[in-house]
Amino acid sequence: MAVRGRVVLEGILFAAAVASDPSGVVILWKAATGGKAVGCIPATSVPELLLAADLLPMTVESTEDLSLVSGQVDALVVGADPFPFPIPAGGIPRFAFPRVAMGSVEEALDRIEALAEWTCAVSGSPASEGALWKSIRAHATRRSLLEALNDRCAREAGFLTPEERRVIVRAGNFLPAGAHSRLLSSILGTDPEPAAIPAEGEKGDPLIVLARRLM
Repeated sequence: MAVRGRVVLEGILFAAAVASDPSGVVILWKAATGGKAVGCIPATSVPELLLAADLLPMTVESTEDLSLVSGQVDALVVGADPFPFPIPAGGIPRFAFPRVAMGSVEEALDRIEALAEWTCAVSGSPASEGALWKSIRAHATRRSLLEALNDRCAREAGFLTPEERRVIVRAGNFLPAGAHSRLLSSILGTDPEPAAIPAEGEKGDPLIVLARRLM
């Protein structure tokens, strides 16, 4: 194993803590933003839409994950039928968002707009266009950093153990995109906010950008 700096080791320890007990960071995020947390089963393809409406998208992969954030899930976005694991019955809002490719932009946009209306009802306020672009940038930055992490691990076999890499990625299931990007950049020793989207890319309707992802 290569010699690693204090910042890298602290980042690994933080990621492991979040991965094993995410309720603390969810509670802190809610307190800081006044927002709500949405469990996504499986990971939603458009987390940007949730975060832009002050809803923290959390990827829930098992009943154990649900138990780890017990009491903190305010709503669910479900994309699998049947569910991959038992989901307790309850009175929290649910939105069915099947992960099925759409046949046209119009059809995809209808689905995105329906989800946007639901997020507005859950959060109490609609996501502004500015908030949507900010969220799109944040998630694009995180994707680029995850790719950089994968490349670094491929080049340097001793940089991270498989378990360390797993918990670093898993921490992103519960952290907002910006916080996960800062964690990734601290571990990689890179710019925490690379220019993921050129300014000229932020034109038109951000909902159409998300809709095209469903094609």
